[in-house]
Amino acid sequence: MLYSSQIINDCLNLAERNIQKALSNFSQLSENQLNWKPSSENWSVGECINHLLTTNKLYLAKIEKIINLFPSGSEKDYLYSQSLMGKMITKAVDPANVKKFKTVKVFLPDKSTVRKTIVKDYVNSSKKFIEHINKIRYLDLKKIKLSSPVNILIRLNLGDSLIIIPKHDERHLNQANGLMKMENFPKEGKR
Repeated sequence: MLYSSQIINDCLNLAERNIQKALSNFSQLSENQLNWKPSSENWSVGECINHLLTTNKLYLAKIEKIINLFPSGSEKDYLYSQSLMGKMITKAVDPANVKKFKTVKVFLPDKSTVRKTIVKDYVNSSKKFIEHINKIRYLDLKKIKLSSPVNILIRLNLGDSLIIIPKHDERHLNQANGLMKMENFPKEGKR
């Protein structure tokens, strides 16, 4: 049996680990390294991170609206269970799932050259996410619903997004890390 406090704490722990992973693995890369990709069909390290910024920005806006609708309350622990759609999305974005999926248009990374500030931008976005999560400890994560940024007809409970977002981040940070291990990845020295 799951409780909302466990979902929130797991979310916060994974979000913190993702921040540390981004800082330790990517903050010293040059713009050339951030923008390198093995082929036109693959994303670069920077595009992986830009994809996370794009996706998380859309979810953060929805979570912020929920915080504004339910501005305060005393901390309470509710029973929690994922929605069927939440389970399906979680399975798809789980880092352990090696199957590739085509990204929907709304979540595609910007195709312009990624600037070196992308890692700092990701860290700041993740810290904002953590701030928001710390403000919802009094909400019933199962009862409060939000629509997916992909399609307003896809409804998730608030807890689903707290499970999906950090797992999705971990998946793409791992993808970016894998690019750095490729034989042709620029070894120009970290700058």
